[in-house]
Amino acid sequence: MTSARSIIIIFWATTTCWVAAGTPPLPATDWIHPPPDTYRTSWVGNSFPGDGGPNGFGHWVQNSADEIEVTPDGTVIVGSDWDEAGRCVGLYKDGKVNRVLVKREGGKETAWGWNTGNRAIAVDGTNIYVANTGKRLLQFTWKPGDLDSVKFYREAEMQAKAIGLAARGGWLAAVFTNAVQEWQVTDQALKPHFTFNVPGARDVAITANHLKLVLTGNEILSVTDNIPPSWRITNISKPTAISLAPNGRLLVCDDGPDQQVKFFDLSGAQPKLVGTFGDKGGLCSGTPGESAPTKLYALRGAGLDTNGNLYVALGFNGSPVGTLVLRSFAPDGRLRWELANHAFVDTFGFDPASDGSVIYSRTAIFDLDLAPGKTGLIWRQRATTVDPVRRPDDPRANSTLTVYLRHLEGRPLLYGIGQYGGGYRLFAFDQTNGFLARPAGQITGKGESWAWHVADNGDVWQGDAPGRTIRHHAFRGWGEDGPPRFEMEQPEAWPWPEDFAKVSRVIYEQTTDTLYLSGYLKSDSSDAWGVCGKTLRRYDGWRAGGKAERWTIKLPLNLDGDGKDKPLSPKSLALAGDYLFAGMVKADGGKQHVHILATKDGSYVGSLSPGPEVGGNAGWLDMPYAVAAMQRKNGEYLVLVEEDWRGKNLLYRWTP
Repeated sequence: MTSARSIIIIFWATTTCWVAAGTPPLPATDWIHPPPDTYRTSWVGNSFPGDGGPNGFGHWVQNSADEIEVTPDGTVIVGSDWDEAGRCVGLYKDGKVNRVLVKREGGKETAWGWNTGNRAIAVDGTNIYVANTGKRLLQFTWKPGDLDSVKFYREAEMQAKAIGLAARGGWLAAVFTNAVQEWQVTDQALKPHFTFNVPGARDVAITANHLKLVLTGNEILSVTDNIPPSWRITNISKPTAISLAPNGRLLVCDDGPDQQVKFFDLSGAQPKLVGTFGDKGGLCSGTPGESAPTKLYALRGAGLDTNGNLYVALGFNGSPVGTLVLRSFAPDGRLRWELANHAFVDTFGFDPASDGSVIYSRTAIFDLDLAPGKTGLIWRQRATTVDPVRRPDDPRANSTLTVYLRHLEGRPLLYGIGQYGGGYRLFAFDQTNGFLARPAGQITGKGESWAWHVADNGDVWQGDAPGRTIRHHAFRGWGEDGPPRFEMEQPEAWPWPEDFAKVSRVIYEQTTDTLYLSGYLKSDSSDAWGVCGKTLRRYDGWRAGGKAERWTIKLPLNLDGDGKDKPLSPKSLALAGDYLFAGMVKADGGKQHVHILATKDGSYVGSLSPGPEVGGNAGWLDMPYAVAAMQRKNGEYLVLVEEDWRGKNLLYRWTP
């Protein structure tokens, strides 16, 4: 697999880069340089920084888990149909991750991630099986415990896409939508044994005496060849995965109200529930949403090793938007290690009341250690804000978002805007001492709309409103039934400046009554959908009536960003203090850049790019609002940047 996100090198145009009022263009050789003084790179939302090598190599937790397998030695093998950087089969042990990605290279590409994108994996001794989304069964060999030892061995065609897989003692069983098929694995081939119909089948496990346990609907049944089921487990509210422990007990992930792993003894004539793990109620136990090792949620899979250590995978769904948390517990329930990925195509937002030490994602809250000189992992998860049990339709579990937090009349409100703009989804928090949020309405535009902004006071601005207008939707308080109210019927409105052909971004700074518009003048050519446009302008006294044009500049371009000689303008603009931050879609000279502009005159100050702390790695910017910035009380600037290639946000720390 080749990832264009990591290897395409784009250069800026060799013609004029900046045009500011009364300011000559910078020489072509001075396009990109670091800003004054020093800055550091950190990251938020992944346990690993994304270092360790170029495409196909490196350290990060993958986007999600569709299925997991736990080996006797305590290696957790995670399968998913998509990881942005291709880790569709990840190996994790003792808090570490494989550096060399699992690949089936050569031949026809049948699935993402070097043909390993899957919804079903299995392991049997030194063999790892991957049923990819291209209906191919891949067999790999490995040295158990050696995370980088996986080698491709062979493949076979399957009748359909498998959604579950199990292997034991030379037998392999695959789950299809309404059936389970079993083979005997030999050195020469897969020998079909039999196929049995199971409507709604979702997962399978094979016992030591060759009994097949099948998860179908909300029950688990036992099947032996063509004999009808000998027993059923029907007292699980929402089973999502099953596995067998080395001692023969059955583990069932219950993603219903209990939010627990449940253990069944299978030694008798009927299964017997003999234990549970996890705080009953999951996120709703204790302080709602607050993180704790034994507060499980959104269970994707669980398994035990021969030492009795438990491994649990958590994620809202098996797709890359689902997020992933892996936890390992000792037999006494103590947390051994935890690894996580909380970002896909997402941009996090600062809590403006925290001086930069608290960050919100669409699903979680993080605390940052911003002590001077602090390096390495500086974030920890404080809470999860999505309640998948009481609010299964919360769009944050299934949609990528850029988020902003505002405190309005003493209550926090989370705004979320997606990859295709269109306005904000709103989420209000349930109670002052809890962390769970709920959908609370939306503010959206008609048709395609990209120019949106949340002011510091919570007001919403739209720069590309109908009729070529700029609109201001003021916050009007909280309704009696809970949702926030905004002025939607009679918002303030102004026509576009006469020379603008299109407004693509709008930013309003209320303390100075300053409006920034980016887009295309009538003399500009368009480049691509969803970008900022080629011109940026500042107006002073916008609401006071003056509307004085302070300056106009041309924004930087990726010369071949949309193809040969097809330049791309920036993807994102953010304002903080005395600077604007412009995030580019693609790389220049092999580096992904955020360019810094002075608000006083639009002049170029310098550029931020990923440092050695993250291996110098970053992917393209996909979100129209891929950059968030703030100035701390001590003068330091914090800049968050979407980095979905390896599942995190970059965090730049710069003190000019």
